[in-house]
Amino acid sequence: MSLTSRKALAKNSLINLAGFGLPLLVGLIAIPLIVRGFGIERFGVLTLAWAVVGYFSLFDLGIGRAITQSMAARLGSASARDVARLAWTGLLLMLVFSLIGAAIVASLSPWFVSAVLNVPQALREETIDAFILLAAAIPAVVLSAGLAGILAALQRFDLINALRIPMGMMIFLVPLAILPYSDSVAHVCAGLLMIRVLFLVLHAAACFHAYPPLRAHRGIERSEIRGLLSFGGWMTVTNVIGPLMVYMDRFVIGATLTLSAVAYYVTPYEMVTRLWAIPAALVAVLFPAFAAANAGGSSHATALYSMGARAILGILAPIVLVLVVFAEEGLRLWLGDDFAQQGKAVLQWLAIGVFINGYAQVPFAFIQGIGRADITAKLHLLQLPIYVVTMFWLLNMYGIVGVAIAWLLRIAVDAALLTWVAHRLNKDTTAASRQIAPLLAVPLALFAIGMALDGMTPKLLFTGLAFVAILAIAYHSASPEEKNAIRKAAWRFPAN
Repeated sequence: MSLTSRKALAKNSLINLAGFGLPLLVGLIAIPLIVRGFGIERFGVLTLAWAVVGYFSLFDLGIGRAITQSMAARLGSASARDVARLAWTGLLLMLVFSLIGAAIVASLSPWFVSAVLNVPQALREETIDAFILLAAAIPAVVLSAGLAGILAALQRFDLINALRIPMGMMIFLVPLAILPYSDSVAHVCAGLLMIRVLFLVLHAAACFHAYPPLRAHRGIERSEIRGLLSFGGWMTVTNVIGPLMVYMDRFVIGATLTLSAVAYYVTPYEMVTRLWAIPAALVAVLFPAFAAANAGGSSHATALYSMGARAILGILAPIVLVLVVFAEEGLRLWLGDDFAQQGKAVLQWLAIGVFINGYAQVPFAFIQGIGRADITAKLHLLQLPIYVVTMFWLLNMYGIVGVAIAWLLRIAVDAALLTWVAHRLNKDTTAASRQIAPLLAVPLALFAIGMALDGMTPKLLFTGLAFVAILAIAYHSASPEEKNAIRKAAWRFPAN
C-alpha cells in the first residue's frame, strides 16, 4: 500500500488519534484528583515539571525528525544497510547531545528554582530534587523520540501508539499511584524517571521488530553526520524556540505572579491543548508522506496538504466551539467555582489558539517534509522577541488572561507566515488554501460570537445553529470526490 494513499493515511491517522486521545481521557479524570491531592501550589510545580520533560527533549538537536525525513525519503531506493546505519548514526548523536543536556539542566536546577521561579521556601528543596530527577530522564526521553522517529518513517504507527498510549497515561497515573504514600513532587518525578527508562527499552524492542536490519547493520556512517546535523541544526532552532514559546508563559507566570496563578492558567491550558492530539495524529502521518512524495517528484503532496488541513479544521471546529461557549460551565463542573472564575477567559482564548495552530501544523509539516527546516527555524527566530514583549505587556495589563491573548496572537501570526511560505515554495498550495479558507474563517467568526453569549438558552440555541453552519461549510469545501463519498455514506447510513 502506498504510504501516501488515502486508505493508509486514514488508517494511520485513526491509530494516532487513539494514541493521543486515550491519555487525554485519563487526564480529564485524573487532573481534578491530582489537584485535590497535591494542592494548588504543588500541582503548579508538577505542571512545571511536565513542561521540563517536554521542553528539554530539544536536546535531540532535531535529529529525531531528521531521521524520519531521511529514512522516509530513502526506504524505497537505498539499501537496508545504508538505512540502518543512518538510523544508528542519528541515535548516537542524540545520545551524546542528550547526556550533555541532562548535565546542563541538573547543574542549573538549583539556581533556576531559587532565583527565577517564585517557589515558596517550604517547597524549594523538593522542587530542586524534582527538576534534577527529570534532568536524568532527558536521555531516555530523547532516545525514545528518536526510536519513534524510526517507526514513523516505517509507517508503523501501530507500534508507536501501542507504546504512546500507556506512556501518556502514566503521566497522570504515576502521581495518583504515589499520592497515598507521599505528596512530594520529587517522588512523582522519580516514578516518571523509571517509567521513561522502561519505555526506552520497549521502543528499542519495537524498532528491532519492525526493521530487522537494525540488528544486522549496527554502526555509524560518518558521511551521514553532516546531513543529519544540517537538517537537525535548523530543527534544533525550531525545537528550542518553538517549545520555548509554548512553555514560556507558565514560567513567566510562575516568576512574576504565584504558583496558584500557574495552576489557574496551566490547568485549562493542559485541558485544551490536549486537542493537539487531533492534528498531531494526522500530521505525524503527513510528514513522512510529504517527504516521500517530494522525493518522488509527486504533486500528490498538495492534495494531502488540502485534505489534511480540512480534516483537522472540520474535526476541531465543533469541539472548540463547545469549549468556547461553555467554558465557564465546563470548568465549574470539572474543577469547581474558583477555576471557573479564574480560568474561563484563559480557556476561551487558548481554545481558539489551538484551533488556529491545528491548521498551522499542516503547512509546518509540509515545509519541513520537503526539507526546508531552515525556514521554520527562521520564522521562530523572528517571532520570539515580538512574543516576549507582547506577553509581558499583556501580562501587566490583564494578568493570566493577557498571557493567553499573547499566546493566541503569536499562534495566529505563525499560521499566517507558514501559509505564505508554503505558497512561495509550491504555488499549488495557493489553490489548496482557497479551499481551506472557509473552514478556517467561519468557525473563527462563530467563536467570537460565542465568547459574548450569556445564559444557557442562548448558548444552546447558538451552538446548534453553529454546528449546522460548520457542517455546511465543511461540505462546501470538500472536493467533488469527497462530496460523492459523503453522499454515498449518507445513503448507506439508513440502511445500516
